[in-house]
Amino acid sequence: VFTLFLSEDFGMSDIEAGTIYGAWGALITIFGLFTGTIIDKLGVAKCLRIGFILSFITRVMLFTCTSKHVLLFCTLVSLPLANCLGIPVLTIGLRRYTNNENRGFAFGLFYVVMNVGALIAGPLVDVLTRYYNNNVDSEEGSASDAGEYEEDATTTIDAAWTMTSNRGIILSGVIANFVAVFVAFTVREIKVDSNAHVPSAIASGADLDDDSIVDDDSLMADSPKSKTNKTVSTFQPIQGDTLKILSETIKTPNFRRFLLVVLLTLNVRMIFRHLDGTLPKYMIREFGENTPKGAVYSINPALIIIMVPIITAATSSVD
Repeated sequence: VFTLFLSEDFGMSDIEAGTIYGAWGALITIFGLFTGTIIDKLGVAKCLRIGFILSFITRVMLFTCTSKHVLLFCTLVSLPLANCLGIPVLTIGLRRYTNNENRGFAFGLFYVVMNVGALIAGPLVDVLTRYYNNNVDSEEGSASDAGEYEEDATTTIDAAWTMTSNRGIILSGVIANFVAVFVAFTVREIKVDSNAHVPSAIASGADLDDDSIVDDDSLMADSPKSKTNKTVSTFQPIQGDTLKILSETIKTPNFRRFLLVVLLTLNVRMIFRHLDGTLPKYMIREFGENTPKGAVYSINPALIIIMVPIITAATSSVD
């Protein structure tokens, strides 16, 4: 609904809204290249806290702002930076907090949970849209056509703040982000031995006492027998020059293979992102402002939730 927010609440044309939406996505990728080394140096826990706090502040600013200048700063600076320190850091944490036995299941579960959120968000968007649109109809007596937007690209709207359906949707994100900030402060900077079996207490997320978490230095001093019993250690973030860390990463064969896979799937991702920006407007203009656009979007995550466990189980033995 971001392009709808730009057009309906700030009077931007389709081209303006699409350009800003595309720039936001591109900046996430660009910022991600530079923040990758920062994640290596600060660690997962600190980056999650910084990312979620920054995201919360940015969403509050988007919810309350009426100025295009503030909107552009949030969209093109703070929000992409916060996004780089969100989901990507969570995936890094998943790898560090799991071993070879349960990593595939953990990533599958993570993907399912994300799509459960998307599945819930769809109907929530429809409910908020109908609620606020009906309030506008009752107050004004008539609703404007959803397809009519301000065509003058030079017009700057700094109108008085009003509650709209799009701001209501952003508010729901603010609330979820507020909870995420508190959850981020429960994350511990640890690393699980990839080749060791994780005890049930660790795998279930139970609190670890001081005896079950050891420093990497102490692990090196232990006997071979004791090393096999220590599955969790305190993770030590990489120290060194940022450019050197980036250079070493680029030279890694696994990174190059991953980059090739990303490039091969780039066109598919482009289609999805294009639909994110254009399909909601198309549905509103063709079927009315109360069209269930969120329910239509929920079809995709619903299928993913059903298929991911099946595919994961069927391919668990494939390297």
